[in-house]
Amino acid sequence: MELTQAAILIIIIILSIVIAFGIGSNDETFSTIYGSRTLQMKHILILTTIFAISGTLILGRNVSKTVGTGILTITITNSVVITVLISTAIWLILSSILKLPISTTHATIGSILGIGLFLGGSNSINWNTVLVMSIYWILSPIIGYFVAYFSYKIIHKLIINKLSGLRSFERAEKIFSYILIAVISINAFSRSGNDCSNAVGILTGIEAGVMDLNLALLITGIGFSLGIIVLGRGVIKNVGTLTELHPSTAFACEIPISVILFIGTLYGIPLSGSHIIVGALIGLAKARKTPTKKGLWKLILIWLLTFPASALISVMIYFPTSLIL
Repeated sequence: MELTQAAILIIIIILSIVIAFGIGSNDETFSTIYGSRTLQMKHILILTTIFAISGTLILGRNVSKTVGTGILTITITNSVVITVLISTAIWLILSSILKLPISTTHATIGSILGIGLFLGGSNSINWNTVLVMSIYWILSPIIGYFVAYFSYKIIHKLIINKLSGLRSFERAEKIFSYILIAVISINAFSRSGNDCSNAVGILTGIEAGVMDLNLALLITGIGFSLGIIVLGRGVIKNVGTLTELHPSTAFACEIPISVILFIGTLYGIPLSGSHIIVGALIGLAKARKTPTKKGLWKLILIWLLTFPASALISVMIYFPTSLIL
């Protein structure tokens, strides 16, 4: 027995909240703020809530359209939408419970590719769009690594090395802490606008207007902030302690993240904030010749598993979903 349109709407609203919660629970944007001890966790959670909702509403539309209409060439039905939402949410929440930062973008795209290949084979995928996104995915952490590396070297040479005495060092770090808060606020704004596509992007390509996109974006923003508050703090702490941080070094790490995410979001390109920030933190550790936290291999492994795992889950979820829709 098929569900009514109203029932489908309720299911999609619930799933949008769940997946937005999953995205928020895996958001490590403020990890360098935490790692550099610039703000306490309670202040971080207030800021993340503000930018999660505002960034989603203001910047979320372009990237959502890329995810929803630029990848699949087949008709996007209600069952496809719900399948993608469920499979993405499962992988996100599982990774967040394990305190591992994954790419929400990769989880969503993996789910879309999995169900697309299952239903229509290779002809159901717009491979040109996937190729362009893949180039950005590969380049993002590499750019993050090198920009953070050289940013630290420049800041250290032109500013830090010229300081004399503990008081002048503390004064400089305090100034950098204010700049860091401003830069990360921009990053959080851009990140929420980019990541929200993973919750609502598939809705833009649905065959019938089941849900207004503006309403979906608002729901996503609220769910996003709830996920950060409930589970996200664990991921923030985990990533923020990958390497030793001060406000000045954290600022060097945030420069590439700010530029890459903001430009990508404006042009509707779904990016992985997790990959950029981890790449930048590794570049920073290399520049400072300091060790990174043990267990980095786990992050790389979970990144590699995200595509096939989310694709497989989407295929498994599609069978029961298609029977009731």
